[in-house]
Amino acid sequence: MNAEVFDNPDLVDAIFKYLGEEFPQLAPRLAELQDEVRQDFSGIEIYIPRRSAARRKQLEREVLSLFNGRNASEVARKLNLGRATVYRIIKQSGKK
Repeated sequence: MNAEVFDNPDLVDAIFKYLGEEFPQLAPRLAELQDEVRQDFSGIEIYIPRRSAARRKQLEREVLSLFNGRNASEVARKLNLGRATVYRIIKQSGKK
């Protein structure tokens, strides 16, 4: 992914610039699609999570399978997570 795409603080512009670079065949329709997206979603504030719901579920399964009650730091290191995240996953799953 080209980091320059996200230099623009306007998320819609950045997304459509990225799409234009990755899918040049869309170029003829990009401006029209961008206008439609702005019309449909203008004024809406949304949060875009870092991980997809499927990836979060996968991480939850991995944490729960590796955690033995005393190895949160080890699990965190292995999965490249913070120890607090490991504990949060365990607490939210009700397995603590």
